[in-house]
Amino acid sequence: MAEQTEYAEGLMKRFFDVTFRPFFVLTGIGTALALLYAFWPRWAVETISRLTFIPEDTVSVQHWGIMVGLMGVFMIVAAFRADWRKPILIYSAIEKTFMVYLVAANLGHAYADGYRIGAVMDATVVLYTIAYFWVCG
Repeated sequence: MAEQTEYAEGLMKRFFDVTFRPFFVLTGIGTALALLYAFWPRWAVETISRLTFIPEDTVSVQHWGIMVGLMGVFMIVAAFRADWRKPILIYSAIEKTFMVYLVAANLGHAYADGYRIGAVMDATVVLYTIAYFWVCG
């Protein structure tokens, strides 16, 4: 029985060894796309979020875009730098959990529709991160 447990743990560790870098590069790129909101707020709000652009919200939209976009850049760096992983993964899991909560709490409202795909990606990152810490510490 102990041998089976060790074998399963080894497989899970190997899974994360093989998938960590590509997973966090791809999801980091997806997260970094929020930079579009920082630099092209009108286009991003109307095209990506499918919302009416409100000029009075420009500063908030751009601030959100730079914060989330940089999170994506840091996720990509963490894919290559082991010393960045723990703090970046903890912060991204918290940020992404809250985004999933916001979208789920607002389902049924048109203003949440443009965030569904992002929420699915964020939920996947959160679940992967939890499993990663469970297996790899």
